[in-house]
Amino acid sequence: MEKFIIGFSETTLLVCIAAIFIILFATILKVLNEVSFFQGNTALIVALSLAVSLLSITGLTQLIDGGDGLQEVNGNGGRTGGVLDLILLLYAALGITILLLLLLRCIDKIFRSEKVKKYFEETKHGETEQRYQLENTSEAHEKSNEDRFTK
Repeated sequence: MEKFIIGFSETTLLVCIAAIFIILFATILKVLNEVSFFQGNTALIVALSLAVSLLSITGLTQLIDGGDGLQEVNGNGGRTGGVLDLILLLYAALGITILLLLLLRCIDKIFRSEKVKKYFEETKHGETEQRYQLENTSEAHEKSNEDRFTK
């Protein structure tokens, strides 16, 4: 059972990492397509997007894993950090920032939709309770017919 749980968690972790990679790759590719400096060089854009996404995923996994994979152990048991650790930390920060900005953008789109605005405006003024109470009775039909003729 324990081996199954460990295997399942490793598979789940790989799927999550693959999903994060795809999100980062698509976002970076879209941003680089918008930059005027890279227009016309699709091979360069794809290669650069792939490199930045891979470096971000490597930095994120090193950050999550604790950094044991890329650091050398010196003679007295301490770890020596290098330039590579610093570079991967910066790419990990880039990946986290992109993911957080995408999450905030999605939340912003949800709360700025017209349906949500209309619902908040109605509940703010207490109109929804009256309208929904009337719609359940025959008075709602009579009221709507009266409104049509009076307008």
